Amino acid sequence: MDFEKQQQAYRTSKPSFIGRGFEKITSPVGGAVAGLVPSGLVRGVLQGIDQAIGAPQLVKFDHDLADLAACKNAAEKVAIATRAISGTTGAASGIGGILTMGLDIPATIALALRCIRDSGRAYGFDGQGARERLFRLQVLELASLNDRKQRAERIAALEAGIGPDGTLTEMPPEEIEPIIEQAVERVSRALAIALFRRRVGAVVPLVGSIIGGAVNVSFQGDVGEAARFAFQERRLRAGNA
Repeated sequence: MDFEKQQQAYRTSKPSFIGRGFEKITSPVGGAVAGLVPSGLVRGVLQGIDQAIGAPQLVKFDHDLADLAACKNAAEKVAIATRAISGTTGAASGIGGILTMGLDIPATIALALRCIRDSGRAYGFDGQGARERLFRLQVLELASLNDRKQRAERIAALEAGIGPDGTLTEMPPEEIEPIIEQAVERVSRALAIALFRRRVGAVVPLVGSIIGGAVNVSFQGDVGEAARFAFQERRLRAGNA
């Protein structure tokens, strides 16, 4: 299995089909909904995930961390579990149309961050500390973007923060917190636009149930792919160090 080719394929891939489709339909109104996911919500969910670092994983795994194929397989199982859970909550929230469309947004964000955390664990990274928190935010932002230029820029920024041995570049505490705050703001905007655009069809009751479930599955699939790319890159560099 050529992991380097997989990494390069992700760097040059297009955003998901469902994301691109809704992007075209709803681009005229995207800017107007940028505030629908307040930064305080993202910050609160992120802190909650950090505080629950010892919480059970979405999927139990016990594999050799030196086996990159096994790491990837474990991370894929995490993504499958995430999509199954999020698809169910998205379908439920879409039943009432616009009245319930946003009810599962906090759950969607929390599940995405758990997916990223557990994907990191699948590759041997426990995700503790402020620097790891910033890395998870970068992965979440990457998964939320549909613009190819922005996506390429965020991939480059994420990779620039990974050292030659797979560890994250050091940052002084007084510098990292402001950067996390900036990342929270970017992620909030990206999530608001992405989730609204993808779920615009959920304004119609019952039909919205189908769209809500499909969109959540698509979004969590994007999160899983971004997480595997990010942590696999770290594991590859660690193996080459």
